[in-house]
Order: sequence, then structure tokens, then C-alpha cells
Amino acid sequence: MPKTGTFYHECTNATDVAATNAFAAAKRHDINLHDTSINRSPRDVGDTFTGKLEGCFARINSVACSAAKVTVKVCADAAGTEIIIPDTEATIAFNVGSTTVGAIAINFSFAYLNSDDSIHVFYKTDTGTCTIDSLHFNWSE
Repeated sequence: MPKTGTFYHECTNATDVAATNAFAAAKRHDINLHDTSINRSPRDVGDTFTGKLEGCFARINSVACSAAKVTVKVCADAAGTEIIIPDTEATIAFNVGSTTVGAIAINFSFAYLNSDDSIHVFYKTDTGTCTIDSLHFNWSE
């Protein structure tokens, strides 16, 4: 029986990334779009990717020196030179009662085809610093 409807997937990287007010190749989250859960889709990590990049949300902590916004750039390569989603800015929404812990969310809705399933997400702040402690990247097919 053929698939009907839309299937959503979430990929997570929980490695800390320290963000400053400039992009840096070493300060990124690496995502394999087919590595979605223990119940992965039948494709293997590294296979050709065809899908729709829906968006992402990131948990943020250690906000310092008045950082209020985070800019996200999504690239096909780890050097940050093959841009998929250009610079997109999001305001940090702080947890209730906190000025140092919060989150951002960005909606992309972008059809994407690539020879592999690797993407790389880079960050910078408007001012100051913060730590992106987890990235949740969503896509659909």
C-alpha cells in the first residue's frame, strides 16, 4: 500500500555549542537527517536525502552579556560554504523567571534534495555569548 499523508521526523544533537557574535566553522551542530530515532526509516545514514526541511528549535543556556537573538545558518558542508538555509535570526525566549536559560524556534518549510543526508547548523549571537545545548531539527516526507 502506498504512503499517504505527511510523515514528520526529528533529529537531535545534544552536544554543547558555544556561540559568540560571529560564525565559526568549529561551532556547529552536525545532523544526519536519516538518523531520526531507534525506529529509523529504512534508509541508511549517509544515503541520498529527499524531503522538506521544516524547521528547528534549540535549547539555550549560559546566556551572557545581553545576548537577545541567535542567528542560524544551515549548510551542506562542515566548513559553512554550501548554504542551504541562509542566515535566519530568532529572538531568545527566556524561561519563566530566568535571564540565562531559554530557547529559539525557526520555521523553514524548504524542499531539499542532496546526495547525502548530512547538514550542519551554525550559530552566532547579536551580542554576547550563549551555549546551544541541544538542537532539534525537523523534516517531513
